[in-house]
Amino acid sequence: MAEKNMALALLISFFLTGLGIAYAGDVRKGISIFGLYLILNIISIYAFGMILGVIIFILWIYGMYATYREVNIYNGS
Repeated sequence: MAEKNMALALLISFFLTGLGIAYAGDVRKGISIFGLYLILNIISIYAFGMILGVIIFILWIYGMYATYREVNIYNGS
């Protein structure tokens, strides 16, 4: 089993929140976070912009952290 590239996983997660987690091996969790991120972004366009903006930012930070953690678990670190 080849190791996952941490830099690539974090880069994917930076631009597409949650998909770095899917790359690291937890596809269900990654797709769920990505879907939630998309839905919140679409809703924030029409209503609750500032409130959802803070929630979206927190979700983005969590996605980066979870990606880091998942890659370390996958690589056995």
